[in-house]
Amino acid sequence: MQITEGLSMLEIAMTPREGMIYPTLIWDQNNVILVDTGMGMPGQLQKIQEAIDNEGVPFERLNKVIITHQDLDHTGGLNEILKESKTKIEVLAHRDDKPYIQGEKTLVRLNSNFMNLIPENQRKMTKLMFENYSPVNVNKTLNDNEKLPYCCGLTIIHTPGHTPGHICIYHQKSNTLIAGDAMNVKDGQLVGPRKEILDEKSYNLAINSLKKLQKFDIKNIISYHGGLFNNNPNQKIKELL
Repeated sequence: MQITEGLSMLEIAMTPREGMIYPTLIWDQNNVILVDTGMGMPGQLQKIQEAIDNEGVPFERLNKVIITHQDLDHTGGLNEILKESKTKIEVLAHRDDKPYIQGEKTLVRLNSNFMNLIPENQRKMTKLMFENYSPVNVNKTLNDNEKLPYCCGLTIIHTPGHTPGHICIYHQKSNTLIAGDAMNVKDGQLVGPRKEILDEKSYNLAINSLKKLQKFDIKNIISYHGGLFNNNPNQKIKELL
């Protein structure tokens, strides 16, 4: 789904429990950037390739991947994408999540209440998937308020809480905020971070991080879980705070 010229929201089917996910594709003449990569389940790479091709952008042009944070449903497909690509892909992520993505630290969901929320008959398999995560080298670390010169300008917004290095990305040309898991869309409404998978300190930090978004003129929000929200986003963020 094209939001504006050079920016599309992809729709990728996950498992029945996870539903749909919404990675973002951003491109110009020199760069094609994928934001987040799915779980890496069998057949998902093909879905991502087809979704990119359907936007009129050949998958072969993909040369950058930005990871909003370390969770497996955002990073799990990265290793397969890198192996499949015939061109070099640069991986970008916030410096605070870099050691988790590279396998130097244990993914935070393995040290949280997350596993207790999964049905018992799926818990063992899910934990195994996390433990078998294939680490990937991060080529460029990102910092808060960093301006990337790609695709008419991207601003990195460090929004810790969901994970230490969670980021949102603001696409200046279209006034679009790529929110990752900082916010979600449920039943057509914009809601905050998932309180049930965070401890109190992390949840409060995640909510406090939303204050940083108030200085941006936002017309569209792309949530990785829930998709597009464009009904007065700035006012809704104010209400969440």
